[in-house]
Amino acid sequence: MLDLHQIIVSIIIGVIEGITEFLPISSTGHMIIASHWLKIDNENTKILEIFIEFGSALSILYFFHKKILRILKFNINVKKTNTKNLHILLAILPTIFFGLLFYKKIKLLFNTYNVMYALILGGIFLLISEIFKPKKYKTCSINDISLLQSAIIGFFQIFCLYPGFSRSGATIGTAILLGIKRSVAIEFSFIISIPLIMGASFYDFINNMHNFKILDLPIFFIGFMISFIVSILCIKKLLKIINRTSLIFFGIYRFIISGLIYFIN
Repeated sequence: MLDLHQIIVSIIIGVIEGITEFLPISSTGHMIIASHWLKIDNENTKILEIFIEFGSALSILYFFHKKILRILKFNINVKKTNTKNLHILLAILPTIFFGLLFYKKIKLLFNTYNVMYALILGGIFLLISEIFKPKKYKTCSINDISLLQSAIIGFFQIFCLYPGFSRSGATIGTAILLGIKRSVAIEFSFIISIPLIMGASFYDFINNMHNFKILDLPIFFIGFMISFIVSILCIKKLLKIINRTSLIFFGIYRFIISGLIYFIN
């Protein structure tokens, strides 16, 4: 029989992930904070979060699948696109390399105090991105993103390995500083997130398999489905919010959350 408390926890964490994944405020940071405040930050919850993150990644894949297929050359109109597999590889390889190299050390950062500092640093970066962005866009289509821009975005995406910094915040902020149109920056950011989130979820699961219990699978599935459904329902609206809202607003929000962490803890 399923434990009601575990079901509620799965729903709460799933909803948090489903909403925060698409905003530059760090979904990982929010899950760490929620787990700590709910006093459920244990090995079982870590596995639950893996399933939940995979659910949100699957929703991104579903939402962008047509554009991804064009990029991967599974479309007869491939000549109309310049953004190829190499652009995606350049954008994700640095994070994959350092993520694998420092995996154990990165996992030691998964606590509320480190999230608090990362929220502040990420917030400052968002403010810098908004204040110092070019007055005119240099790149107005995802097809026009250069290899150099992809490489630079990939380099700054490394900061997402610090839980609380925000992967989307790092990539969108960097892209905007490079003169990439905000809507294009958002689109590229989430397309390159798919292999990273799915790969990280799989790698985390392999490393935490010893804590996996088949009896907990229904709870994990509930979290996965909640995350996927909430993400599907929210993604379009939330992407519009990012596109229309100044990054300064998200920076201020991050400062407020970090302040709450400091005083509550």
